[in-house]
Amino acid sequence: GKYAFVMDAAGRNLHQMFYQEQPKIDAMREILRQVFEAVKHLHGQKLMHGDIKMLNIVRFSLDNRLRLIDLDASARIVPPGGEDETFAGAKFSSAVLPPEMIKRIDTEEQLEEFNNYWESENDADLKEKVEPKPYKKQGTVKARYVVKSFRTEEGKPTTPVFEGLPYEELVHASENIDVWSLGVLAFTLLTGEPLIPSNREDDCLSGTAMHLLKSWGTQPEVLTDSFKKIQNDAARDLVWKLLQRDPAKRPTVASLLDKHPFFHPELSAGTEDPFRELKEYLQNITNQVEIIHRNVLVIKELSYESQSELLRTRHVLLKGIFEATEVRTPTTFIILNNKLPLAADPSDEEAKNKILEIIAREDGSGVSMKTKHASVAFSAEGVDIDLEGDLKEYRDQV
Repeated sequence: GKYAFVMDAAGRNLHQMFYQEQPKIDAMREILRQVFEAVKHLHGQKLMHGDIKMLNIVRFSLDNRLRLIDLDASARIVPPGGEDETFAGAKFSSAVLPPEMIKRIDTEEQLEEFNNYWESENDADLKEKVEPKPYKKQGTVKARYVVKSFRTEEGKPTTPVFEGLPYEELVHASENIDVWSLGVLAFTLLTGEPLIPSNREDDCLSGTAMHLLKSWGTQPEVLTDSFKKIQNDAARDLVWKLLQRDPAKRPTVASLLDKHPFFHPELSAGTEDPFRELKEYLQNITNQVEIIHRNVLVIKELSYESQSELLRTRHVLLKGIFEATEVRTPTTFIILNNKLPLAADPSDEEAKNKILEIIAREDGSGVSMKTKHASVAFSAEGVDIDLEGDLKEYRDQV
């Protein structure tokens, strides 16, 4: 038989609450506490939610408390290698997934392997959702990104089809997936903007967004810019712990609820700075970025000096070559519209009369052009025209 859960009608989802009610820090603390408690309960039952986001958190008007809904992406948490092991990614919202769930495709062979795996998928919506997103730089596709999702066997919605799988391995269902998603949720609530650019369904907006997610934690300036947007020290420390690139370094939800200063502001009063570790980490990153920037400036300055030195060297080399080489071949050419006549026969007076002589002065001060009946001289002083024979009478009219 088939079973269904019947639940009370919800008033608003968290997306509506956040943008319409604009909760302050204390209200957000209570919102996150209730969400963390719901996730803690799931993890206590060895279940991963797999799709924690604003649209899947609703408030019941019955008791004014929050509930987690939409367990389509959930999976039982089973130790890797154990019987009936389970995997994350059958259903997903890519912008709330951790970096280990993203696969980079670099070659056409990898792309073909991926397309071949999904070719027989009958779910058109899923097929569109898993479509590789191109990552471009300066208009050129550098790579493509996909989620490590998988097809499932007929009648077994959690059992992957391993034949032809285009990844080295799938990601096992675990608490770490949900911990990262809680970090993405907390970041959005505390800054008013998404951690990763996304659409209304919380899928990555583009290949650039997926590249940002896949490379999270490898670009110091991105980390500092992101965490500086969170004003509250305790909240910043909470998000930092949740968004660890290494899954093994992410804390459990239960430990954060029990001891973290964000949920227990009284714990930090009158004690040593509880956020010293994060502050030192961010300061270390800031120092690294400053060193990188200084090195870049030095390299640019060296580049300018090298260019200048190359130009000077080129000038000296060309000058030396020119002075050491006797030019025997003409280096200037003129393209004419008509073919020049053959050289005149010395005995042919009529042909000789048609030849135009061009003579350059030895001192380089001018050029003269001469025919049988006229000559023209060009110099710095101007133009001097001389006509011969019957043409002399037209001398003053020229």
